[in-house]
Amino acid sequence: MEFAEASERDGAFYVPAFVVKVGGQALTQDLAIGVSQVEVDLTLGGAGRFSFTVVETYDLERRAFLSGYGQSVLELLKFGAAVEIHLGYGDHSALILMIRGVITEISTSFAESGTPELSVAGYDNMFPMTLGKRSQSWANVSDSDVVNLLAREHNLGTSVEPTKEKHAQIEQNQESDIEFIKKLAARNHYEFFIDPTNGSLSFGPPKDRQPGVVSLRWGESLLNFKPEANLAAQVSSVEVYGWDPQSKKPIVGKAFAGEESGAEGTRTSGGAALRTATGKGAVVQLRQPVFTEAEARRRAEAVLNDHAKRFLTGEAESIGLPDLLPDRNVAIGNLGEPFSKTYYIQQTTHKIDGNGYRTRFKVKETSL
Repeated sequence: MEFAEASERDGAFYVPAFVVKVGGQALTQDLAIGVSQVEVDLTLGGAGRFSFTVVETYDLERRAFLSGYGQSVLELLKFGAAVEIHLGYGDHSALILMIRGVITEISTSFAESGTPELSVAGYDNMFPMTLGKRSQSWANVSDSDVVNLLAREHNLGTSVEPTKEKHAQIEQNQESDIEFIKKLAARNHYEFFIDPTNGSLSFGPPKDRQPGVVSLRWGESLLNFKPEANLAAQVSSVEVYGWDPQSKKPIVGKAFAGEESGAEGTRTSGGAALRTATGKGAVVQLRQPVFTEAEARRRAEAVLNDHAKRFLTGEAESIGLPDLLPDRNVAIGNLGEPFSKTYYIQQTTHKIDGNGYRTRFKVKETSL
């Protein structure tokens, strides 16, 4: 989508708006509780976080935080209360749901002067997966089967793309559920996160080959951009070795620079740039419990992709755009070669305050 289309859809970005709902009720519109700013931070491989500031609710005579209707604000904003935050422009009915979660943090300050405010924060519905550590195992299942089972335990819907191999046994060893899913995602070169559009756990290959959801141009819609290309973590090939106990033969899987996910054929990958810069490649050799050549090959590809995605990283800031979400792409232009290209979004932070609506985002790419 071109930026002009987004501008027309959102009323030229003139009237940033938000709605914070707690327990299904909008704080400002339904409960007469003032909110001065909101922030939503969404990331791949972790729980999304939100925060907002409650203002003008402290009653100096009664020494209590009260809504416009006299209700106790702290009773409404209790730990575990369900929160929804909608952001966008113009009419509240057109705002986009950015996060569903629960309150986990409340703070305030009774300063020498001024009226106390409340800072409220929490995480999306992946939060319970971050708590505690467990040890358990599953027999004759795939990685995606296990992710579905864990999500069901936490009452999460799923959008899980099946992984190909069935494993005789998968073990979770003194890990939180989110740490364990992160390990399963890494060995398949999958990404996972809570999809804000439907609240389900998404687990699948990165959508790094799709067109940008919006086109941003530096000096216009793109306020700033700081890319960095770094060869330090790059490799030219990965070799994974296992052992077949039945045939008594080694199992080998290999992946090479140029085969990275999301690589653009007309651009240079990190592994290829390393080979050119040093005159030789860097090989990573790993021993892992794999049982077929195809599985070894996929493990090698996953490791190669993990290194490759650290080649080109960047941080940017734009006019507030709810379309910018993790696991999407953004087209950035007006930078000249080689930085004008499509980038894969890793993390986004959406903030509305007295200065308007801004979106900060981080990207990671395999080629430049």
